[in-house]
Amino acid sequence: MSEAESHELDREVDASMRMFEKSQVGPSAALTPIQPSRVLLVLDGSDQDETGIQTAATLRERFNVETLLLDAREAHRVGEDGLQHDPAILDDLTTPVVNRVSGSRPIERADGDAYEAILIALATHAVDLLVVPCPFGRDFEKVGTGSAGTVIDVLLSRCPCPMLVVRRSDQPLGACTHLVSVVVGAECDVENKAAAWAFGLSDESATVTLNLVVEKEQYENIRSIVEALSPDAKLDSASFAEAMTKTHQTLHGTMAKTASELGKTYHLRPQAGEVAPPNPLQNRDKMLVVLPLEVDDRYGQGFVQDRIRRSPHPVLVVPSHVPE
Repeated sequence: MSEAESHELDREVDASMRMFEKSQVGPSAALTPIQPSRVLLVLDGSDQDETGIQTAATLRERFNVETLLLDAREAHRVGEDGLQHDPAILDDLTTPVVNRVSGSRPIERADGDAYEAILIALATHAVDLLVVPCPFGRDFEKVGTGSAGTVIDVLLSRCPCPMLVVRRSDQPLGACTHLVSVVVGAECDVENKAAAWAFGLSDESATVTLNLVVEKEQYENIRSIVEALSPDAKLDSASFAEAMTKTHQTLHGTMAKTASELGKTYHLRPQAGEVAPPNPLQNRDKMLVVLPLEVDDRYGQGFVQDRIRRSPHPVLVVPSHVPE
């Protein structure tokens, strides 16, 4: 798809969105916003730690959470001298955080890889939100969109609770909750829960959006199937966007009702994938991106991984069931 075609797709999607917002969605029940009470903050020794610490401080200030601190660095790591160092001589990461974030305390790290230590901590301690840096153990400014990292990949499949992925240093949670975007690429059984978290974390006068993403690969695949089954049938991008909005009509009505009751602003935004949140890395706007995830859905997994990798913003992943 050329750049001109991409812009044309975006214009058609935008027109479909305006028509859909004017439609009657019927009576909807408002969501009960979800807010955290006990948080696990993972530290990795990278520049992202500061963003995570500021995020934990914001959660404590706004929701009076208890924060558990886990230094999840590998048991042995290679230092600047090229030699492996025993963890006993590594700088303590947790004590300075205890002094900065009230209601926080360190927990013991289990043996194993970083993702194993995190999952064991989640199984041992009852928490309702995980805060983890990405890419784990690497500076975001150096890696950028190159990779989300093995730790994040494993957690996307096995983390049993919502996971807040912190990224660039100028994007701590406290600076990003005035604009919260729930980004959906396909139907998902945990969309309402993700929306409830979005409203729960958003500022008092925030704008909350439902961004329905029309990925060109998904669109082209479905169009090929439709035309193969019925050669005379044609599926254009506008009708595809309209069908997608109709499948999310209940969620749209529920989020609109919730925003109205809470005094927040709400918008529905079907968009082409290229212009949907998150913003490009060079964009300094601040927002919180919320992604529902069915962990056993391959398309959903790839969609969430791609959105995290390209995002400078904090990303909240709200998973459905997690396989044993």
